[in-house]
Amino acid sequence: MTIDDNHPYAPASPGDSRSPCPALNALANHGYLPHDGRNLTVSQLIAAVHHVYGLSFPLATLLSLGGVAKCGHWAGLHMVLDLHELARHNVIEHDGSLVHADTAPGERFAPTAVDPVLLRHLLATSGGDSDVLTRRDLCRAQLTRHAASRPLNATQAFVSKGELDLIHEVFGVRVSALDAATSTPASEAAGTEVQAGSPAAAVAAAAVPTTTDSEELVVPKAYLEEWLGHERLPREWAGPVREVGLLGLVAHVREIARVESDLVLSGKATAAV
Repeated sequence: MTIDDNHPYAPASPGDSRSPCPALNALANHGYLPHDGRNLTVSQLIAAVHHVYGLSFPLATLLSLGGVAKCGHWAGLHMVLDLHELARHNVIEHDGSLVHADTAPGERFAPTAVDPVLLRHLLATSGGDSDVLTRRDLCRAQLTRHAASRPLNATQAFVSKGELDLIHEVFGVRVSALDAATSTPASEAAGTEVQAGSPAAAVAAAAVPTTTDSEELVVPKAYLEEWLGHERLPREWAGPVREVGLLGLVAHVREIARVESDLVLSGKATAAV
């Protein structure tokens, strides 16, 4: 999406509250949520994740209510949330995150800062000759992290797959649009050649219309580097290509479980790092 002038990026200041969730941290850094990340209401959370990340109202409501109910605190007659409260270990947060280190033994709160080594490993999953990650790449990266972490229970495993799907659905671009972007009049008019799979092609892909909602998506590494590495909405991101709904999320989690099972059976469950 094009970031409007009312929501410029401003990184967290000392004393601001931040979570292990880069999605919410980025919303606070851009002012879609209060910048200090404190005393957030359910309605503020619902509105922000629906508007920016394209989550359906039922899904946005479920996630927002669940986060506040499980991790928030009472402020008068209503429950509110400080983002750091989401770091309470094994409440919603869990080990085996793609880009956050596991919680140290005996600690009540998980790390909220992205681990640059884990981020580098994630981006390297598809190899240096590709500028995008497929869903299969993301699944392999998740299996690699889970293999190095303490085991997750069934609920945590479901949540981790849901998080993976949201990355894929929110920041993914269609493969056909990515290919079409390599020969768009805009790129030709600029006098430059846009290579398939490059960040420039991923950016141009967002403007290429298509109507196939079931089409495979790929995630530009440049988007993840900016979103995960700096907790900033990617400057050239055009927003999600389709709404992310609750039923769709559940179906995708099942598909991710199938892909990960296939990777394990084929002996390709872990990525080289």
